[in-house]
Amino acid sequence: MMNESHFSNPRKDMQSRREVVLRDVLGKVEGKLSQHVIDELKKDLGVSRATAYRMIKTFRSCGAIVAPTTRPVGRPKGARVLDARREAIIQETIRGFYLPEPHPRFSELVGEIGRRCREEHLPAPNWRTIKSRVVAAVAQSRNGAQTG
Repeated sequence: MMNESHFSNPRKDMQSRREVVLRDVLGKVEGKLSQHVIDELKKDLGVSRATAYRMIKTFRSCGAIVAPTTRPVGRPKGARVLDARREAIIQETIRGFYLPEPHPRFSELVGEIGRRCREEHLPAPNWRTIKSRVVAAVAQSRNGAQTG
């Protein structure tokens, strides 16, 4: 019976080779990397410029090369990307329409925010966006009630 340790894993071999190449390049260069260094790195690693920069960033942060497919995809948790006016509409509507007792149904809040956004010729935010803002506002109002 053959031992499986005799077979090499091509993906791990490539990752190890990339780590060695990056460690070499980053060890020789101080400060910012020049375009020439990036071009050489691209050629040595067989990756695009963007992937080379991602590998450098990952290597500098944790000392290892992580394939781009293993990195998380999408926006970081808690990232807010709505424009300031739509954020203001959401906050005003939550405070004035939703938080006072008795609460209307969540779907009514979503409809009211959509109506206010349409009045200002803005696209309505997704219900999940509104839900996250409601959760934050309720938590904030509870914390304010406990401390005040």
